[in-house]
Amino acid sequence: MYLRKLTEDRFITVDCYTDGIFQTLKGRVHKLNPIDQILSLKDENHRVFSIPLSGIRDIY
Repeated sequence: MYLRKLTEDRFITVDCYTDGIFQTLKGRVHKLNPIDQILSLKDENHRVFSIPLSGIRDIY
């Protein structure tokens, strides 16, 4: 279910824990690194956020 949402070429919203803080991030998938288990999102201002896959709580 999550991988299907990650492959779509549109903005997604991710609820996640990063550095112990719950955040809601919105952006397009910039890069998915399954070896290091990191998802990179690029927002509308072209900032890149790295999210560990274990910290993701919901994708919509």
